[in-house]
Amino acid sequence: MKVLIVDDSSFMRKRLKALLKDAGHQVVGTAKDGLEGFELYEALKPDLVIMDVTMRGVDGIEGARMIKEAHPDARIVFMSLVKDPGVIDKAKCIGGLDFIEKKDHQRLLDILISSGN
Repeated sequence: MKVLIVDDSSFMRKRLKALLKDAGHQVVGTAKDGLEGFELYEALKPDLVIMDVTMRGVDGIEGARMIKEAHPDARIVFMSLVKDPGVIDKAKCIGGLDFIEKKDHQRLLDILISSGN
């Protein structure tokens, strides 16, 4: 599966990239905010986007909204430390596949498997 990682933390982007590569997925790009994520989505057309919520610049909610407006079939998984029910509801309303905690790597891998390799 071709994956785009959008997270403002360089450490988290590298960590997720290594995790996904070890699991046999191809990380086609990484972005540090929602706008860059949208631009890379346009260029790379990944199978799945892993999107942080809170980022400097364009946040993950707005970045995901931009992607979904242009590409309604885009598959986005929100991965964040945020536990605010209002933020989680916004993510679900946009059409995210799931909203998981950043440390829940097994859940992320399960989502990738269920989304089809």
